[in-house]
Amino acid sequence: MGLLSFFGSFFKQYTGKTIYIGTAGARSKPWSREVGEQEICRAIIDCNASHTAKAQVLHVRMDKQGRVQKIDRASPYTKLFQRPNPMMTGYDLLYALSWQVDEKNTALAWIRWGANGKPEEIWPIAYTQFEFKKIAEGGYAVHFFDTDGGEHILPQDDMVLLRRHYDGSGVAGASNAPVYDAIEMAREVDDSIRSAVTISNKIHGILSQKKTMLNMADVRKGQKEFSERMRDASKTGGILQLDSMEDYTPLNPTAWAANAAQMKQIYDRLYAYWRTPMEVVLNTASEQTMQNYYDSVIEPRWQAISQALTQALFTRGEQDRGDRMMLYGGAATGASWSTKLAVIVDTKEMGLLTVNEYRELLGWAPVEDGDQRLISLNYVNSKDMSRYQTGKKLPQPDPEPEPKPAAEPKNEGSETNAV
Repeated sequence: MGLLSFFGSFFKQYTGKTIYIGTAGARSKPWSREVGEQEICRAIIDCNASHTAKAQVLHVRMDKQGRVQKIDRASPYTKLFQRPNPMMTGYDLLYALSWQVDEKNTALAWIRWGANGKPEEIWPIAYTQFEFKKIAEGGYAVHFFDTDGGEHILPQDDMVLLRRHYDGSGVAGASNAPVYDAIEMAREVDDSIRSAVTISNKIHGILSQKKTMLNMADVRKGQKEFSERMRDASKTGGILQLDSMEDYTPLNPTAWAANAAQMKQIYDRLYAYWRTPMEVVLNTASEQTMQNYYDSVIEPRWQAISQALTQALFTRGEQDRGDRMMLYGGAATGASWSTKLAVIVDTKEMGLLTVNEYRELLGWAPVEDGDQRLISLNYVNSKDMSRYQTGKKLPQPDPEPEPKPAAEPKNEGSETNAV
């Protein structure tokens, strides 16, 4: 049974049983496909999605103080994000969610549960619009249209909801309307440059003929003959001879477009809107710029996805017991090679990281028995430092005295009885 058949079964189940809420806040905001199709916007969205998808999704259990008590890599919840559905990898799923939240400011995903009450699949929802509706028996459903025009209804409890630019006034994130003007200007700049290139490849100059021509047919004939002479000249040395009655002016067409400063201002508006520096998109960012980008864009997105998955996958009771879904990035994400080596050198004797964590830091594959922490023996209690340096033995506690054996009881009548 495919994904659409599952959607169809839910549609039949809830048809006629949902109630229109009747407020604009229950519906998705309008969005434009141009957000994901304009070249600079697409590069920014791809950049954010690629970095977001680097994370590992793990099922963890927290103690009452909010500290990680256990990381359950064998949990069905962790395994779900290694192969979320037959069509996607874990990377694909995170990439799709990040792309949607940048393009539409609201991302949806649907969880299919197995008969054992554990999640079996999770699918991102490629919607054109959606609406939350009440279910007559209680709860809510999400009524949406897919990109092929199909209509579907799914229970809200089985949905992952991720939002950006969310002001709390409805169920969806705000629209990307504030950036539409910049996208339109960027598109016009692209079109003008494209037109200039096209013109420069087709129109090379202006031919003026001093002899009198009575009709336009003679003008076209003269133009055609001159073009043929130019073509022949390009094949025989590139020298063109003009008649005394002809005057040729070469053209250097320029696009009616913004200058470099104006173009930069337009593109900077796009980079600022998604808070993604151009240097990060072009992979030329400094270590500090890259770290700032992760701190302000990627890590908040990991946190938002972690909370959305936790809310969708676990009941309130399971959450109270400490069950969480957490997204973790690579160690020292965004750091330069020299910084990573410095971390290894400075921590190698302290036992802070395992061998495999060091290898992950360098982008190397893990090794067997590499999950143990190694620590130097060159550390002693500060009170014992002088004895350690001079080789004196540390004072040993006095041994406890061995208990004396109990005296045997005497038999007072033994001698008399022996006679």
